[in-house]
Amino acid sequence: MTPSTPTNDRRAPTSASLPAPIRAGAFWAAVLLPFCALGLLASGLSSPVEYAAFVSLVAVNVLALIAGHDHGAE
Repeated sequence: MTPSTPTNDRRAPTSASLPAPIRAGAFWAAVLLPFCALGLLASGLSSPVEYAAFVSLVAVNVLALIAGHDHGAE
């Protein structure tokens, strides 16, 4: 008896559909953005603008991690 293939395969979309230069840029952005966030944290989050900048950096970093995850996997 052979195993059946599930019909409701719900895998998350991968970044393999993105062009290689975009994946590479996202990968290196994900590497470098935490240093910017650390610099912002080291100076202190004393104003709402600095707090918004930090939250934005973290959000962009997460997106870059997702988009650049498959870089170099080929």
